[in-house]
Amino acid sequence: MASLSGKYKEVLILYYYQEMNMKEISEVLNISINTVESRLLRGKDALKRRLERGGKLE
Repeated sequence: MASLSGKYKEVLILYYYQEMNMKEISEVLNISINTVESRLLRGKDALKRRLERGGKLE
């Protein structure tokens, strides 16, 4: 996870570790809900690709 871009990492952390919903994340980061959703999907896809290649989630 440390190797992810900051914009994806912050959304993933807020969503999964801080258990915030997309509306809350949108308000905290001052971005649209659509942007939150896109970053969540892209961040998850990036993590999935790393795992499939045998990468570590440091």
